[in-house]
Amino acid sequence: MSGGASLRRAVACVLALTAAVVGTLVARPAAAKSVPQSPVVVAACAGTLQSSTTGRVASDALTEISGIAASRRTRGVYWVHNDSGDSARVFAIDASGRTLGEFTLAGADAVDWEDIAVAPGPPTTGTTGTSRVPDIFVGDIGDNTGTRASVTVYRVPEPAIDPGAHVLPGAAALTFTYPDGPHDAEALLVDPRGRELLIVTKDLVGGRGIVFRGDADAPAGTSAVLERVGQVSLGLGRGVTGADVTANGDAVALRTYLGVVLYPRPAGTRLWRAFTQPSCSGAAPSLLDERQGEAIGFVPGGRAYLTVGEGAHPPLHRFAAPG
Repeated sequence: MSGGASLRRAVACVLALTAAVVGTLVARPAAAKSVPQSPVVVAACAGTLQSSTTGRVASDALTEISGIAASRRTRGVYWVHNDSGDSARVFAIDASGRTLGEFTLAGADAVDWEDIAVAPGPPTTGTTGTSRVPDIFVGDIGDNTGTRASVTVYRVPEPAIDPGAHVLPGAAALTFTYPDGPHDAEALLVDPRGRELLIVTKDLVGGRGIVFRGDADAPAGTSAVLERVGQVSLGLGRGVTGADVTANGDAVALRTYLGVVLYPRPAGTRLWRAFTQPSCSGAAPSLLDERQGEAIGFVPGGRAYLTVGEGAHPPLHRFAAPG
């Protein structure tokens, strides 16, 4: 983002005011007969999500956080990264914002990193049996000018947490192109059930997001064309700036500068099918409480989600289902 951050922030503020005047609706609660089973979606539809601030990001280096995702290897750990302008690194933090480690992806570039996901890895068989080491996925998918011929998603095995600075070898670069030309995108999802990779594009003015599908298990060095599988229409000024899926895959969240939208995922369906379901508006910080908020990530267990914005030492906001 860097050079375009101020302009985007100003545009987002103007659109927020316009949307408020026009009365644009992000989503309507699902009808009672189709109430979803995911606790966080149920609470969002009922308007009972409980908000709290869990801490502030401690690191001076994290000033443009664009993505957050819960670790699948170490409970209580969240992976975050900066937007464009930083090196190819991710940070481990806890919910209070304390830094737990810094990890550079060897051989990776950071053109415009926009979102992060963590998913179970493919089964591997060793001397102790079959195991699944989680993978971290980082989406270098931003394209403010609409000129990138391709985008890259990096996949690397999730490391054990170790304080200090470290280098992660073996990052696999998956290169993707869109079937209809360049898109700006800031939302990356990886299905924990089927290892399907989704990218949702960003339309800051119109609020339309096109959903594209790719293979999260593609071999390192893969160059492939994404498949268009769906679309969301969120309304004026509600471009998609981040996304996440619960650890068991039963709910999906989309983040915008103006709010959060939650979708239930029907059992036994592909991840992108969640976007065909009735959605509900989730709770979110105001523009005053969270500067240019782009990042959203579910907590382990899926009963709550965290959001965090940009700026020095930003607060971490938590929105949870009761109970």
